[in-house]
Amino acid sequence: MLKNYKRNPFYFICLIIFLVLVKGFVLDIKRVSGPSMEPALKDGDYVLIFKAAYGIKHPLKNKYLLRWALPKVEDVIVYRKYGGFTVKRCLGISHEPIEFSKKLGYNYAYSMKVSGKDIPLTGVQFRNLGGMTFKERYLIPEGSVLALGDNLKESRDSRDYGFVLVDGIYGKVFIWK
Repeated sequence: MLKNYKRNPFYFICLIIFLVLVKGFVLDIKRVSGPSMEPALKDGDYVLIFKAAYGIKHPLKNKYLLRWALPKVEDVIVYRKYGGFTVKRCLGISHEPIEFSKKLGYNYAYSMKVSGKDIPLTGVQFRNLGGMTFKERYLIPEGSVLALGDNLKESRDSRDYGFVLVDGIYGKVFIWK
């Protein structure tokens, strides 16, 4: 009976179609490049990305066809930035408050507090997050998340390019190493 499965091209074609659909809509594997997520993820680690963690995305557009969840604080997410994939930790979600304060310190003029964490900011990073005029409290915009690397000194993240759109999230890191 097993020989019939091996010789019949129909089963082979079905397997190929199944694998293409899984890769296209459910799972993907990527290699981490750079130190921005250390110590959790190191340069060269491989991650399994669960693309369907938040819903099913349109294959050609950056929108969800069906969404059943939103990113949560502490989720490790993958999204496209500057033509490549970026892995960061979600530290703030839509409508979550960010508290800004002025701080004097080496290379940092401001800090922000989000999800109980105090994060240093340069003046440019402060402006990138909507701080053109100083307000002590700011809400993360609807449909966006604040994504930061675990290694703040080595990470280019939301502090440098602003909030990440939820529709732009490629998936959630499911397993790594």
